[in-house]
Amino acid sequence: MNVNDAITKLRVLLGAETEEVVEIQNEEKEEETKVEMAEATLVDGTEVYTEGELQPGAILFVRAGEGADEDPFAPAGLHETTEGLLITVGENGEISSIEEKAEENIEAKEEKEEEVAMAFSSQEFLSEIAGIIKPYTEEISTLKEELNTLTERFEAIADQPATKKIRNNFSEEAKTIKNRAEARYEKLVEIRKNK
Repeated sequence: MNVNDAITKLRVLLGAETEEVVEIQNEEKEEETKVEMAEATLVDGTEVYTEGELQPGAILFVRAGEGADEDPFAPAGLHETTEGLLITVGENGEISSIEEKAEENIEAKEEKEEEVAMAFSSQEFLSEIAGIIKPYTEEISTLKEELNTLTERFEAIADQPATKKIRNNFSEEAKTIKNRAEARYEKLVEIRKNK
């Protein structure tokens, strides 16, 4: 919003006559100079423009969008528009050349893609796939052999009888030791009595 728009809104809010406002706006519009701009959209969706015509020597700007103070110069390099123009930009956004994209290159590329597609018959296609898959099939067969060997070894071990269960015999051994000690003590007591 510029100053004139703010004044106009204030006049309307304060109840000033709208005819005066319209007359003032018409006078201001007559005083303004019109600037023609050439706009284009690049293939990546970036909007660009020049003041005046799109021609060599003009400055190419990138539309920065809302909130930006100024639109920056287009970066140096080759830019393609959606209309098929190739714009070469130098330093400080200056356009050095504008060319139309060669339709011959596009048509030649499409023809080449069609030729490649036709060159692959179903037999060739299958042989190509077989060539790609061959290393993987060899690896899979090696893994199958290793799996069979491991399965056989596991089954051989699984078929063997189980061993005796290991128990905790500490309490039984303690009782046995205690019984032996008591038996010795009783023998000693008997020997003393017999003397």
